[in-house]
Amino acid sequence: MTRLMIAVCCTALALAVAVGCEEQAKRPAGELASARFQATVYETRVPEAGVGAFDSESLAAKAGTAADLQKALAACGTTKVLYQVDQTVNLADDRIHIGKREPFVTNTRRTERGPAISMVQYEQVGVIFAIKAKPTDSGLDATVRIEMSALTESGTKISENVNAATVRSIELGHNGPVQLGKPVVLVSVDASSKDADGNAVACVCRIVFSEAGS
Repeated sequence: MTRLMIAVCCTALALAVAVGCEEQAKRPAGELASARFQATVYETRVPEAGVGAFDSESLAAKAGTAADLQKALAACGTTKVLYQVDQTVNLADDRIHIGKREPFVTNTRRTERGPAISMVQYEQVGVIFAIKAKPTDSGLDATVRIEMSALTESGTKISENVNAATVRSIELGHNGPVQLGKPVVLVSVDASSKDADGNAVACVCRIVFSEAGS
């Protein structure tokens, strides 16, 4: 191959790479297929007097980071993190499942020699995130469904020595526009179910979509 042919080939290759990069830079938002999905689920024990003021709009203003929101929730009541997710998701349709099997006593009986024997069963608890989204000029049009279940501290008395476990189920959801990098806060407060100190149990979820790899 002559030097002239080599120079022509290299020039053509450079032009092809440049055109490819330019087309990639001009790629419309509608071609976005995946995104980084971050979610943190908190449980907060809210005193009865504070239930009315516990809403997603006021909390979203304090949710710049996950640590900021946790600090704001701690000011409302005892708070702990239940679940955290940080991974790339397929915007067309994706699911994230975090779960475990919790043991609980279903029955207790005494043997002829005296020692008590407990019968144990396991309940599957955890959280499922179901995600669907379409890119828009301003971010995403997203549908997020969150289903959670957990054993409660209370139970139903089924015998003198045994309380059957009670499972709390919670569903949270968002359906609408989302700006990339801007948090959305979802809140569920179970005011009818109180703990031993008379506090309502609130579940709060902070979700953020951003560009994959960011």
